[in-house]
Amino acid sequence: MKKYISLLSMSLVALLMLTSCDKETEGVTWTTFYPQLTIEGATYSEWPMGVAYQEPGYSASSAGEDITSEVKVTTDMDMSNPQPGFYAISYSITNAEGNSTELTRYVLVADPSDPASGIYYSDPSSFRDYNGVVYYGGSYLITVVGNGDGTYEVSDLLGGWYCNRAGYGVNYAMQGIIAIAEDGTISLVDSYVPGWGDSANSLTDGSFDAETNTLTWVIDYATSLMFHVTLTK
Repeated sequence: MKKYISLLSMSLVALLMLTSCDKETEGVTWTTFYPQLTIEGATYSEWPMGVAYQEPGYSASSAGEDITSEVKVTTDMDMSNPQPGFYAISYSITNAEGNSTELTRYVLVADPSDPASGIYYSDPSSFRDYNGVVYYGGSYLITVVGNGDGTYEVSDLLGGWYCNRAGYGVNYAMQGIIAIAEDGTISLVDSYVPGWGDSANSLTDGSFDAETNTLTWVIDYATSLMFHVTLTK
């Protein structure tokens, strides 16, 4: 009997504590505020080398309060004297509650007198030929940056095939260096796929058309894989 009385007493105490807690928190709400961050201008853009970079603008707020002055901007690009390359500019903000938001824009810096440098997109007509079986690609962003000596760094010689189309990520982009002759002929200098640790067998039929801003080539890769790539600005 004493055991049942003890259990009943404990239940009553728990009920009183729960009721008390409900009364203390009645009408109280908790709202989590995340900072709102906005960047002006294009996410991807080109900029002339040697010309001080002009920030298109950004803003941030939290719970209706303007906290733009607290945004941290970080980049490897020399803002006052940009040199050729493809750079990320990161914008991050953390509010008083410790919640963070981050956005990124990308800038390709190149010699403005070099028509081959720039941001390109693979043409959907690009395709992979595997022993006579053809598969078409899609439109993926590819960067081409001149080194000032007739050679160019290309973000993916395969036109985004494994990186974007297959969704494997940047480690499966074929990074490379090409040379463009005065007549527009393209030759392969170097190539490498980090994810597989290999490179192209060869590059053939390479050409640059300055009038149409188009790059084309055929990459012989691995065993019986021929990538016919067309890039257009």
